[in-house]
Amino acid sequence: MSKNRGDYVTAQEGFLENTKGVFRETELACLALVEFEIEVAFSFLGLAEGEARAGNGQHAIELIAKAIATHNVVLQYVGNMRAEFEAEKRELCVKARKLFEATRAAEERRRQSGFQTLVT
Repeated sequence: MSKNRGDYVTAQEGFLENTKGVFRETELACLALVEFEIEVAFSFLGLAEGEARAGNGQHAIELIAKAIATHNVVLQYVGNMRAEFEAEKRELCVKARKLFEATRAAEERRRQSGFQTLVT
């Protein structure tokens, strides 16, 4: 192999390794964002309960809908995660399931408070 060819292959390997690192960093940043969004969704559910107790059923419905939308986004993100993030994917699935259960419970409590159901 000529020196130029060897330099090219070495440079190409270095580029590919660097690209993998950038993709990994990007994926980890997205993962952190999704985890933060889950925390925000749980906050929406807490606020929804307070709104329902205060008699503001419409606002409670809107907050629950935001939590449901977040859950759906999390499921889409999990479906598109790369295979090398299997452990993180499992962890997100657990968090998404907890969010789903909390959303259903908040919707049930809101429904029991006598407000019309607009969220399914």
